[in-house]
Amino acid sequence: MADSGERRDDIVDSAHAGPSHGFDAFDMKVFVGGALLIGFAIGAVAAGGLSILDGTPPDPEIESVEIVDSGCYEDVTPYSKSSSSGVWVGVINETSTQTEVSAQIRRPSPDDATVATYRVDLETHNTSVEDDECLGRIIYRVEYDTPYPDAADAMRTERYVDGDLRGCGSSSSGPETGCGVFYEDQPTHYSNGTVTDESL
Repeated sequence: MADSGERRDDIVDSAHAGPSHGFDAFDMKVFVGGALLIGFAIGAVAAGGLSILDGTPPDPEIESVEIVDSGCYEDVTPYSKSSSSGVWVGVINETSTQTEVSAQIRRPSPDDATVATYRVDLETHNTSVEDDECLGRIIYRVEYDTPYPDAADAMRTERYVDGDLRGCGSSSSGPETGCGVFYEDQPTHYSNGTVTDESL
């Protein structure tokens, strides 16, 4: 009977010993898995966050462009708006009621420029007025993102329609942004269609 009891003790001891080895194996798997995840995260930062590491500012982008109103000239109430948050609303007069628009944005200034410069170009399409069509007016809206580079102390955003300057917005902590130069001897386009050569 004593021998039987000793065997039972051996069996119990071995049953307790098994889970202990299992936990060791589990801990090792967790450690290896964690190390792999960390390595993957570092690789992702190195690949996707390269612009942060080398000081290159993020690229600007057009977030949306749309025609918010269109119709015969006298039926569309003109209005315009621009803001530093990246919203540009403008008017195109004496065009087809079927006119469409597209937009592009780029940063022509160097990455380390003191004055970061962005240029938004709006292009019109299908502007020809048909014989049986009234003279039209459209109102467009463009939303865009212009990141403020770390190296810059000022920023300006030039806005063009079919290559013609329509506006220049800026912000600065000291340096001259250069917007004033663009308005010298440039015609001013008002939302009601009036054009003047007076400097702003």
